[in-house]
Amino acid sequence: MVNNENNWRLLQYETSDPKMSLAVSEAIFRCNRAGLSPNTIYFWKTSNPIILFYSGSKHEISSEPGKVGEIELLRTCGVAGNNQFCDAGNINFSIAMNSKFLIPFLEGEYQPLLSEYKFLLNFFAEGIRGVGLKVKEEPYGIFTIEGREIASIQPAWIKDILLLQGTIYINTNLENLNKVLKREVTSVSKEIGKTIKPQEILVRIGNEFEKKLNMSFKKEGPIETEQRLAEKLYNKKYNTEKWHKEGKAPFLALMGETLVALYVANPPTSKCRQLIEMVKRVTNKIMDEVKVIVWRRGAGVEQHPSELMPPVIVTLSKAHIIPAVIINGEVKFALEIPQEDDLREAIYNPDKYPDILGSLLKIRSKIS
Repeated sequence: MVNNENNWRLLQYETSDPKMSLAVSEAIFRCNRAGLSPNTIYFWKTSNPIILFYSGSKHEISSEPGKVGEIELLRTCGVAGNNQFCDAGNINFSIAMNSKFLIPFLEGEYQPLLSEYKFLLNFFAEGIRGVGLKVKEEPYGIFTIEGREIASIQPAWIKDILLLQGTIYINTNLENLNKVLKREVTSVSKEIGKTIKPQEILVRIGNEFEKKLNMSFKKEGPIETEQRLAEKLYNKKYNTEKWHKEGKAPFLALMGETLVALYVANPPTSKCRQLIEMVKRVTNKIMDEVKVIVWRRGAGVEQHPSELMPPVIVTLSKAHIIPAVIINGEVKFALEIPQEDDLREAIYNPDKYPDILGSLLKIRSKIS
């Protein structure tokens, strides 16, 4: 496990595809929550103009999800904020972190979540102020003193883990922007009357983070788990019309789809009850990522009418192998209660643990 409170990473990852950038953002969010990666800030860019909107937004745009002319509309995993227009003139960012880390730094009256947003946005506001522009940070964006929006955010969170996605309008094509957004948005270059190099603001933002949080960024690429998860998210979610047009996401866990099926006695023995309780403890913090189904011997498919019973349960029943833990259709543990750390690791990384059904059947055949 990574000590998320004492480590910050400046993620080094480049792609020309904004859909992959969204997949990477969600991957670092999920991995941070699982304790596999540190608090992270990820800057990314897109060459083609896009609009980022979140599920449930009111769509301050004159079109259904799809395209507005040549501008593609992409759905993020955010749950609040404003729709964002992004092109090659923007600085786009994603922050994945444990929000508890910020509590000691917050001042004034505390407002859950809103205080964290405003605190983090101050770093970006200081970066903009460094090029001579007066701005103010609000919970859902950064604005000029006159009230024109110059940066937008879209947050998502699971318990204490926060994903803050946003964009700063630096040298943005305002003609395209004003065609698709109904609110007053401006850019840094327009406000100061000259084109600005995004790197000038990026350096100042990084310095503000390090100074106020008393830490130093480590420039590192994604870990292997994040890379594989990002590819899975890209292929099954962010590169599909089902997600962007319909908001339908596949069931995805840390390493892909993870289904944990428990095969227990009916009624459950003390050993079976112990196994059920252990699985509940292990998956308590990742319930949205792992589906757990308990199958009781002899109760038939009617006990879970909407679920498919893993075919391997029939084999286990005939061989009198019970209890058993089945992950993604493979028997990982059986007969005895596994160590809790082993169970946790098998759920996070199913491929690391072999399917033991064959060896179990050989043992059963020798006994009989």
